[in-house]
Amino acid sequence: MALMVLACGIFRMSGQETVKKEITVEKYTLMDKFEPTYVLPVDRRIKLKKNRITHQRQTKKILDTLDISDRKRRRLIRELKRSPFSEKVQDIITAETQFEDSADELLEN
Repeated sequence: MALMVLACGIFRMSGQETVKKEITVEKYTLMDKFEPTYVLPVDRRIKLKKNRITHQRQTKKILDTLDISDRKRRRLIRELKRSPFSEKVQDIITAETQFEDSADELLEN
């Protein structure tokens, strides 16, 4: 009995380990066959992909802190996943921050 409890505990603990995914891009693209001068090198594309992922995470954190409805927040997060540099998301973020800035200026005067 004690052996079963110990085994279950080990399996549960091993399931909690986080595995960091390796970011990959295609080494050879179709465009690379015909116009190799237009295609960025693999290391540059990986760097751009990492930057995009960090931008998405930061934007998601900003969306989580905004005072908007949950339905609107979920819709904007879906939009962010679909298109990381979406104008809809950026418009909401800039509108909320501009509104807060103008309120701070009114309080100072």
